[in-house]
Amino acid sequence: MRRRVWLKSLGLLIVQAWAMLLSRRTLAQQQVADLSQTLRSYLKCRRPVEFEFIDVVVAKVNQGLLPLPMVLSMMKWARERREDIPFPYFQEGLRRRAAELGVTL
Repeated sequence: MRRRVWLKSLGLLIVQAWAMLLSRRTLAQQQVADLSQTLRSYLKCRRPVEFEFIDVVVAKVNQGLLPLPMVLSMMKWARERREDIPFPYFQEGLRRRAAELGVTL
């Protein structure tokens, strides 16, 4: 009798732990913004030309032509340079660094 109660309790505990793990993993996946959303909001994009440039940058990163750490460092640098309008600094800085790698933006 005690063995059955113990086994049922153990089984219930395992199921609850598994459900909690899955729900946390799903919640974490929903909260992570993709690169496009991050760049658009962090760089305060407003014009269609700016959104198009971000789309090109994301495509180059996904193709493996631009390293993600370089894009993120330029994003941070542009924001430190001018917080109210960081996009022009990001665009020009990234174009120059991408040219060093042979990538045209």
